[in-house]
Amino acid sequence: MKKIFIILPLILAFIFESCKTAPILKGIEEPFGIIGDDADIYVYMPVEKNRKIVEQVLPAATGQSMKQALSRTTAIYSGITISAAGVEVRVCARGKYPYGMTDSFFKKKDGWNPKKTKEGYKYYESPYLDVSIPSPLIACMGLGPQNRKDMQELLSRMKKPVDPEFPEKFNFLINSNLQDIGIFVKNPDLFLSGILGVSLGLPLGKIEMYLKKASDGMQQNEYRYDLYIESGTPQTTKVAKMILQRALKAEVKVEENMLIVEGGNISEEKITAIIKSIYPN
Repeated sequence: MKKIFIILPLILAFIFESCKTAPILKGIEEPFGIIGDDADIYVYMPVEKNRKIVEQVLPAATGQSMKQALSRTTAIYSGITISAAGVEVRVCARGKYPYGMTDSFFKKKDGWNPKKTKEGYKYYESPYLDVSIPSPLIACMGLGPQNRKDMQELLSRMKKPVDPEFPEKFNFLINSNLQDIGIFVKNPDLFLSGILGVSLGLPLGKIEMYLKKASDGMQQNEYRYDLYIESGTPQTTKVAKMILQRALKAEVKVEENMLIVEGGNISEEKITAIIKSIYPN
């Protein structure tokens, strides 16, 4: 997996800086609809107000090429799937991308296997990751084990998206112009261990986390967060509330089967560590 992080910055820089264009293939271009409904964790990161976090999460994003790349990008959509084979990450970036020079960069002699879907979308396979620029508005990548989701399957969703079922708040966020980061989790133990540093081992349900950049009166490297965690039995709720209050040093409310933390403070460094904890090492 380390080779992914060596190659990825070069690929992203190329994707975002290319100047030549090509005939445009029509598609619906719904990023999470391309990623699909079978991921364990979904992350939505608008770039403008969250650039420092994005630069830390993406490998070598602090380099000049990557900074130029991010200037073309409005938001990054990720779906992370955890299995016995490892961690698979599917990424769609939304922005403005010239995409006509891919053949000159992803060369067969360098280990790339060029392919094309029946709809006409070009993509390039390698042992470490697959990449495609199916339209001027979308760039797609798949990272992970060799049995990761086929890029052809992902690109078929350009016209027939498979939309995940998101909670109302998350769905509103990704369809708005807000600059908040949104995280939706179907695998709670992995995510909470990233926040708390330990595995709770409790039968908890889905999680939503929303992060808003510091406003007036807050330190510039701080965010406000709201956290919503589905719980099961009353006993589980009681134990989870106690642990969360102690670990987060915040008030935890209970509404029906939901544990809620609203208006908590969290640093950019901690957010970066949480997101990195769910990406492959």
